[in-house]
Order: sequence, then structure tokens, then C-alpha cells
Amino acid sequence: MDVLTPGQVVTASPDGLLLAAVRRLMRATSDEAIVGVLIDAVRDLGGTVISAHHQRGSTLRIDLSLGIGEPMLADATDPTVHERLDRVLQPLVDDALLAILRVASQPSPGSSDAVDLLTGLGGWGATMQALNRLQPGDAIALFQLENLKHINDYYSPETGDQVILAFARTVRRAARAADSVGRVSGTEFVWLFRGTNLSGAESALGRLRGLWQLDRPYPVTFAAGLALVDASGPNEAYMHADIAVENAKAAGVDRSMVSR
Repeated sequence: MDVLTPGQVVTASPDGLLLAAVRRLMRATSDEAIVGVLIDAVRDLGGTVISAHHQRGSTLRIDLSLGIGEPMLADATDPTVHERLDRVLQPLVDDALLAILRVASQPSPGSSDAVDLLTGLGGWGATMQALNRLQPGDAIALFQLENLKHINDYYSPETGDQVILAFARTVRRAARAADSVGRVSGTEFVWLFRGTNLSGAESALGRLRGLWQLDRPYPVTFAAGLALVDASGPNEAYMHADIAVENAKAAGVDRSMVSR
């Protein structure tokens, strides 16, 4: 990639730059490094970073400092660059805030599966820990993204990663603070509901489908399986949810099944 001067319009794909920035966020090990990723992203996209004291009409009012030190804002006098920053910067800042929480939680060394490096969601290890905390009456939903291979083959694996990242953000929006959401394989996600009965989990799943219809960058659908935790325990419920996903896939596209 050519080196950009401040204000120069970027020729690389904004989605590619955004994905690269998200990957750097998920590998950052300090608050300062996370803020640095935001600053680099603004510059890579052709904008400049200015002090909040010098803001003007072309300045976007999004604090890149994340409350760490003096507020810093992105600025772009070029309309194309301004529109690009306006589109991608807030989702990137949201991911940066998630990375701040991850750094603060300080996962134990060697827990490489604690955080999924693409989405920032819990990985397999973190999801299994959260699963074991579920009690009878809680619920489990498993999701598998469908027709993603077509996106990878027709466009690129990077485009497929963008779809995965968008889905992760949509699930986070739909989930409550008490819930846990994880990515446990390439196209498989888990949503663990605390203190939610089966009816409430079904309603949340319907809300997720509505949000995904609006958020998805490509017409990628998902199969879902839902199960209630009973006296048999959460691991048994996880297996029932997994079976429900397979039944949903067998029934067609964009389906949900509930294990009763």
C-alpha cells in the first residue's frame, strides 16, 4: 500500500482497511495501542487527527481518545473522505471500546481461545466457561451462517470476514448485558441467555433476525437452534441446541428450530 499524506483520498478498500484495523485492535495489549489503531485508521482512510480545541465544520465529533487523555477528533475536508470516515469510524470506535474491556479483563496467559481475534467475542474457552455457569431456566441459542462459502468464492475471504464481523456486531446489539455471546468456529456462534425463559429467548432471536435483515452487507442468512437448560445441565442443553441447528438447516434456509 502506498503511503498516504494527510487529506489524500485512499484508494484501498475502506472495508479492507476497517477489517485490518479491527484485527489490530483484537491483538492490542494496552489502551495506548488501541487508541493508536484508531489514529492510524483515520490517517489510512485519508483523514487527519486534530485536537478537540481546533474542531471545525469538517470535523467528526467522535472522540478517538476513548476518554484516555485529551480528546482527539477526526477531520476531513474532502467530502469523499468525510463520508467514508462517517460510515466506518463509529463501528470501529465501538470495537475499540470492546478491546479496552478485553485488556482490562487481562485473560490468563496461554488462553488463546478466550477471545476470538476477528470479532472480539468470546472464543471457545470463554464460551464454555460461561456455559458452565448457566442454571436451569436459562437458554442457549446456536447459530450457523449459511451460504458464506458463496461470498468467499465469489468475492473474497476478506469479504466473508466482513460478513462475520457484521453478524458479530448485530448479535452484540441484540444481546443484553447479562448474556454471553461467543464465536466458537468459523461460521458458528453461541448466545447464552441468563435469566430468560424459552419464550423470551425466542423473542430475542426474532429481534436478531430483524436487525440482521437491516445490518447484513450481503444476503447471508443463518440457521438457529434454541434449547432450554433443565435439570440435565447446560452441556446437555448445548447438545440439544446443536441438534436443533441441524434440523433447522435440513428444513430450509433462514430457519430456526426449538428443542422442547
